[in-house]
Amino acid sequence: MYVGFERVRIQPLNFDGTKMTAKGDQLVIEGKADAGGVVQAEISGISKEAKVTSASNVAYYISRKGVDAPKVEFELLDVPQKVETVILGRKETTNGVQLTGKDTEAPYCAITLESSDAKGNTALVGFFYGVFSKDGDTMKTLEVGSDFEPENEKYTFTASANPLSDETFGGQYMAKYAGAEEAAIKEINQKVLLVSEG
Repeated sequence: MYVGFERVRIQPLNFDGTKMTAKGDQLVIEGKADAGGVVQAEISGISKEAKVTSASNVAYYISRKGVDAPKVEFELLDVPQKVETVILGRKETTNGVQLTGKDTEAPYCAITLESSDAKGNTALVGFFYGVFSKDGDTMKTLEVGSDFEPENEKYTFTASANPLSDETFGGQYMAKYAGAEEAAIKEINQKVLLVSEG
């Protein structure tokens, strides 16, 4: 059980799964003023749909190994353009104009979603490797006599298997933990977000 949704941490990666330094440090969206906030994250595709093979008039074998198509559909609020530029692989001029074109290519990223469990402990869900996409933007008229209410923006994170070695959970898609063990929290930060020890 998850109680609330506090923040998402994003670490841009190189194609081989190593930390990308050219795009700067880890990005955090956590509700600070003018820095965006998290509203909702819906995780899907983390379980393979079972398929039954029949033989001798019985369900002889159930195919169930692996994952389906893991993804996280985010609803975020007021994401800064500089963050969006990085996670969507767009370009930005020195004057702050964001550009999208035929050479736009989102970088691979690792992410962790932070919440709490019913006991108030830390609850983390991490994805080792994937890309963000955003299909469009919306503009709406202001209703006369109504106060402005910002709308959530939708982003999709499509996950893939971790390309790193077995020691760093190679081949895995997702890591999950809820509890108070600092060692487990540290392990997710080190193995998913590639945070250095210390």
